[in-house]
Amino acid sequence: MKGRADCPQCRGAGVVVDPDPLKPVAVCPCTREVVAQERAGGIPGRYAAATFESFWEWWKLHHPRQGVVDALDRAKTLLESPLLRDTFPAELASKLDHIVHKCGRLAAEDGQPAWKTLRPAREPQGFQLLQSWTRNDRTAADLWWIDGPPGSGRSSLAAAALKAWCGRTGRPGHFASVRELSQRLKDVYYDVRSYQNVDFISERDLMAPLQAAPCLVLDDWDRMDSDIRVVRALAQLLDHRYSEARPTLLTAAKGAYALQQLESYPPTRLDDTSLLHRLANAQRVELRPVLQRLLDVTGAG
Repeated sequence: MKGRADCPQCRGAGVVVDPDPLKPVAVCPCTREVVAQERAGGIPGRYAAATFESFWEWWKLHHPRQGVVDALDRAKTLLESPLLRDTFPAELASKLDHIVHKCGRLAAEDGQPAWKTLRPAREPQGFQLLQSWTRNDRTAADLWWIDGPPGSGRSSLAAAALKAWCGRTGRPGHFASVRELSQRLKDVYYDVRSYQNVDFISERDLMAPLQAAPCLVLDDWDRMDSDIRVVRALAQLLDHRYSEARPTLLTAAKGAYALQQLESYPPTRLDDTSLLHRLANAQRVELRPVLQRLLDVTGAG
């Protein structure tokens, strides 16, 4: 098996030869990444190299240390003031307490407060659960919802999760753009008009591989076409995957519940309360620093 061409250990050979001739040749760890990349089909080139590690490094750059420290200081002030603490629910206070405790306030250095770690406050809500699910299968979930504004990294994170899942299970997965899929479905319906479906592929031919994919990413779910036939086809895809307990990850700019409040959200036209309920209760990853999100709820953000 080949390794990564840029791997400093095996230089693409896939194996590492020990200087000691008595020790056996070892398989290079980079081969797992190669296998995962091959099995996670459809990932756009922009996200081909995405991993949880690269996403985290990117995330730290976009959420600088000082902003996280300031948020921790505000949270500590809220929790230490009885008057302020009583202005928001006890459950919210407990969550803030938990994060502040995990970050660990240290003695001031040169007059500046210090913290043991910023990660519990900085990471997105649900990030660790997603990692755990893809790498250890410790989270019982077969429907994930990753949301965040444009540029928040949701497609990169979904690609990283798909590759990690494929690498752990050894099974194939697929990454599909809902916007592109919507157009391909319309080409099926409007073949006489657009002349794009030159192979005369049917809706069933188009959707069958997505139904069967052991793991599927539907990127930009909120950008599906409003054509009722497209909406119905995508809903049937989710229904099939739900009945077969095949994991599906969806990305969108907003949370599922927030989208369902919009009159322009296509799935609401189906009047399928079961589907909307499943989407609203999917395991969620919200791409905002978790502490900032909680502080916004208290009004102290």
